[in-house]
Amino acid sequence: MRILYFLMAACALNAQTSLPSLIDSAQKNGRIESYAHQSSAAKLGYDAAKYSYFPRIDGFGNASFVDHTGGFDAKQTYSAGFRGEFIVYDGSRRENLLDQNKALENAAQHTLYGAKKELSLDVIQRYFELQNTRDEIKTYRTMSEQLEGQLERLEMFKRAGLASEDALMRLRSEVSNARYGIEDLEYRAERQKRELETITNQTITELESSEVLPPQEVQMQELDKLNALKYTRDAKVHEAKQKDASNLPTIKLEDQYSFYDYKNDPIAQMRVDTQNKVIASLSMNLVDFSAASTAKQALMAQAQAQSSELAYAAKEVEHNRLLAGRYIERTRILIDSSEKTYDAATKTFDAVKKKYEARIVDYVTYLDALHTLTDATNQLSRAKRTLYYAYAAYYFYAGLDPKEFVR
Repeated sequence: MRILYFLMAACALNAQTSLPSLIDSAQKNGRIESYAHQSSAAKLGYDAAKYSYFPRIDGFGNASFVDHTGGFDAKQTYSAGFRGEFIVYDGSRRENLLDQNKALENAAQHTLYGAKKELSLDVIQRYFELQNTRDEIKTYRTMSEQLEGQLERLEMFKRAGLASEDALMRLRSEVSNARYGIEDLEYRAERQKRELETITNQTITELESSEVLPPQEVQMQELDKLNALKYTRDAKVHEAKQKDASNLPTIKLEDQYSFYDYKNDPIAQMRVDTQNKVIASLSMNLVDFSAASTAKQALMAQAQAQSSELAYAAKEVEHNRLLAGRYIERTRILIDSSEKTYDAATKTFDAVKKKYEARIVDYVTYLDALHTLTDATNQLSRAKRTLYYAYAAYYFYAGLDPKEFVR
């Protein structure tokens, strides 16, 4: 059993974290749960408004005791019964209330869907940024090893009187700078890792290699953000229409069936034991000093503000869609240039290193070639992962969930 436990622990430590699993986990975090609860609450609000169309049935009962009775009063009176109420017409108040709650339900659903898609894009960006930082740490460590090897070699030459103190100090400074860069990058990687773990609720060890598929014949859809804004505005319009009901009549039907019992009643023969009463009533507001109309104007002004916000958001989305396509083109050009730069830097460094070790070129030329190779390596790695993020951003602004295209 102990051996099995250690094997399982070793597998857990060596397990790689995949991008799809991180996105799935992130889409179940506390923030998404909050949006899910809001969506459920909005649906319950719609159901409550829908049930208001059904008749209402109440039960009642009371007892009264009188110490000094008149000629027609019973000392004890008991009554119980049922009362049914049905609103025939209320000026479309319930209809607009139902439409308002349905719009709020749709808005909450699209807010939830949009939050999940935004989180997918955020996790993808953070995932590739963390990979970039870890790759930069590797290249800096390689550079540091190169510098330390050359430093040992230069110290030997210095002891033999074949190298200057200035060259030795410059190389030591480069070694220190490389260590500084590694420490700074390791802190950045740790911070990025912690932030990603907070979002995804997962412990991250090794990152599995992942990619995002390139877009092909993508059908554009309305962004959930825009749909949520539309439904929120519609809900405000329906809320404003409810104010009109205040100036319209309300027609209501009531049916009340009662049971009676009397004790010490001087006119018991004239009483009834049961009674059914049907009431039709009409009520209407005659004067409210423009309170309802003013409230409606205020709500319509809010709806107009939301329409303006929606129009601006739609322009932003269209702008971002165009930029997303251009971002892909730009990144592909950068990758092509980075590959050529990397090939040239590799060949240059190999040649300069041989010449430096043969003391044909000085340490300045060697350091420049080493820095150029390090920068070219990091630049190429970052450009390739930037292309994956560009694909994900394109899917997001097309109204799709980037998670569906991660492999």
